[in-house]
Amino acid sequence: MCCKRFFVRERQEVSKMKLKGNIEVMAACKGMNMGQLAEKSELSRQSLSTIKNCGTCSALTAVKIATALGVEITDIVDEAS
Repeated sequence: MCCKRFFVRERQEVSKMKLKGNIEVMAACKGMNMGQLAEKSELSRQSLSTIKNCGTCSALTAVKIATALGVEITDIVDEAS
């Protein structure tokens, strides 16, 4: 008889950060389209599309976007989030 073990990973809650504005507009202000922002931030275009539609992202993703845009994270994240 074979003994099977099931490992359950603990789910880690990731806090979401509310963005101050639309990332597509932010990118355009820096002369980038969404594809260029995706490449520069090392995120997929699909992820950026989801972030654009939701208006929120994780702290790590916000840092990647801010870095790609050449701005401080406080420039893109709503401080109340």
